[in-house]
Amino acid sequence: MKKGLSSSSGQSIVEFALILPLVMVVLLGVIELSYALLDEHVVTKLTREGSNLISRDTSLQDAATAMRSMSTRPVNFDTSSKVIFSVVRRVATTGASNFNRDVLYQRYEYGALSATSQLTTRGAGSFGPAPDYQAANSDNDTSLQLTNLPSNLLITGGMLYVTEIYTTHTLITPFDRFGISVPSTLYSIAYF
Repeated sequence: MKKGLSSSSGQSIVEFALILPLVMVVLLGVIELSYALLDEHVVTKLTREGSNLISRDTSLQDAATAMRSMSTRPVNFDTSSKVIFSVVRRVATTGASNFNRDVLYQRYEYGALSATSQLTTRGAGSFGPAPDYQAANSDNDTSLQLTNLPSNLLITGGMLYVTEIYTTHTLITPFDRFGISVPSTLYSIAYF
């Protein structure tokens, strides 16, 4: 009887040793995914707040200052994050080159992370000084026309307030050592 008990306990140890790596990968994956979802939630909430701020006639510079004071982990504009405020306007000036077109009316970027806006224009327009960073000639500068915004979001003369946030996501587990990649940059965009 002793021989049978020691044989089955040895078998259990071998089975446990074989299944432990799989259980660890699943456990680390659940932990890392939960952490990434929490970070994405923080970024999304902050992005919505940014669009809400600039839609209420807050200057873009003041909105960036407010965003900096509201930010929490993982968002840190001094080291690993960037906020991009964009105000889009559908030009209502009859006879203007951009009449009834969506143009980038204002833009301001703040933060240390190197990132660019997902809202692209035909070229590089010039923008005025702080605190509003308004386009120099939004009625006639065709380089300010947006190329990737759906055409039915705005009515003529309407405004769309957009906030984008990029931030780095640091891993808390050695999950990447198992050959599975997790995004290192989180991104969120909000339209008001």
